[in-house]
Amino acid sequence: MQARDVMTSPAITVGAATHIPELARVMRVNRISGMPVVDDGGRLLGIVTDHDLILRNAPVREPRYFSVLSGMIPLNLEEYRHYKDQLRHTMAVTAADLIEPGIKFISPDTPLEEAMEIMLDPQVTMLPVVEDDRVVGVVTRTNLVRLVESLEGALDPAKQEAKVEDRLLTGVVSVILYVQDMGLMVSFYRDKLGFDIDLPVDLPDYTQESWVVINTGATKLALNLGGSGRVGEDAPMIVFGVEDIEAARTTLLARGVALEEIFEAGDGVKVVQGRDAEGNPISLEQRL
Repeated sequence: MQARDVMTSPAITVGAATHIPELARVMRVNRISGMPVVDDGGRLLGIVTDHDLILRNAPVREPRYFSVLSGMIPLNLEEYRHYKDQLRHTMAVTAADLIEPGIKFISPDTPLEEAMEIMLDPQVTMLPVVEDDRVVGVVTRTNLVRLVESLEGALDPAKQEAKVEDRLLTGVVSVILYVQDMGLMVSFYRDKLGFDIDLPVDLPDYTQESWVVINTGATKLALNLGGSGRVGEDAPMIVFGVEDIEAARTTLLARGVALEEIFEAGDGVKVVQGRDAEGNPISLEQRL
């Protein structure tokens, strides 16, 4: 397995100029213990954690010294280093003042074993994931614990016996939202909500595009210029991934699921559409 298989993406990040109260608010609202600090181009500068905030507000303890002639020499170098670090945190105003150079990071292709080995260090609680000089995600201890839970559960004989058959669906791969004004909706999701556009990219004007795919994380949001504006007519379509669309369709039809005929939606993409129990649109998609 690789880092991309467990990482949280997109990562919650802050800029170098973010002030300390805002750092605390972002961590509290998102229930996270740290986050990468990036520049205006999304490049990694460092990380800030809850430890940085706690250290900033903890009582400052001066190291012990002994005097030699007219100078003062610390009795314990570790105490002195901690004192200097705490002073730096106490005087900090922005995220840039808290971060340190030389932060460890990984790529999406980094083997998970390597990431785990790095995080054996108690001081490493998060690994930013960097691709093309931009932060694309983070691997945290929670991500690894969730993986361990999954692996341990897979080895549990009781759970193995309870698994009657393999899942037909691999998960939700995208949600299709039918829109009337593509330019307006792209501006909303990209400019106001801050999501990146996967397809097509870097267009000056999206008004005439019929399909725009937005990267919202694990599930893609596909905007389709086909909305009618009538209540009940433009319900979002949930798209499920499958490995064998013919077998999945046959099985689901036998279970009473309403499905239409399979068609090719593009090169290497087979699709079958249908309805759920309340008539909401669904779709199965196989990518060859």
